[in-house]
Amino acid sequence: AVPLAVVSLVRRNRRRYGGYIIHLGMAVLFVGVAASSAYEHSRDARLQPGDTITVNGYDVRYERPVTRIDSQEGRVERLVFGARLAVSRDGESLGTLQPERGFYPPNSSAFAARPIAAFFEGEATSEIAMDAGWYRDLWTAVSPDVAALSPRVRALDEGFRQGLEQAGDAVTPQAAGELIGAALRTILRSYEQNPPPATFRVIVSPMVTWIWIGGIIVFLGGIVTLWPAASGARRLADARLAARVAQELGRA
Repeated sequence: AVPLAVVSLVRRNRRRYGGYIIHLGMAVLFVGVAASSAYEHSRDARLQPGDTITVNGYDVRYERPVTRIDSQEGRVERLVFGARLAVSRDGESLGTLQPERGFYPPNSSAFAARPIAAFFEGEATSEIAMDAGWYRDLWTAVSPDVAALSPRVRALDEGFRQGLEQAGDAVTPQAAGELIGAALRTILRSYEQNPPPATFRVIVSPMVTWIWIGGIIVFLGGIVTLWPAASGARRLADARLAARVAQELGRA
């Protein structure tokens, strides 16, 4: 049978055919790199909910903002501002994507002085949303305009500070944390009800998946090359080598 014949052929000379597989994988990998770099399309746009951006034939519509509070062990860890995007091509829906950007408080001193504003002054990380396919990948990222929230943030920080001064030692750390959580939820509701424009980056890259496929083929070729031969196959190879050497010596 053909499959058994192919396996038998490869087993007889693993290095040769493993090298062929590695070269095939490298060719696939280089084609993927070249196509994804040369034919990549990207675009940045500032959108309001309901606006649409078109990139290389793909329509990405900003449906609505998405927010949440991530907490750990009862402590607010970060604020998340994201967006729900509807993707379509030629009028056919391809699903939804939800890129996000998370905001973390910088350090304890800034958090103690401005507990609400501290979340917007510290580190921020973007989490892309991607729709991967055999022939193209669609990447989206969002950068929300949190500067529009500054007046409300300053007002909440000032009110929180005045409340602590009036209450003195009567406010427990747990109660202060609950007040901060309530203020943050107010900020998130305000963002969802009156969302400012957000900046989006949309990237369409062809054949990115084939880069990974090429790498897998190279890895498999390396396994074929380095896999030890069975004892019977080694003895047969040694016998053939000895016969060839004896034949050459006889000719000499």
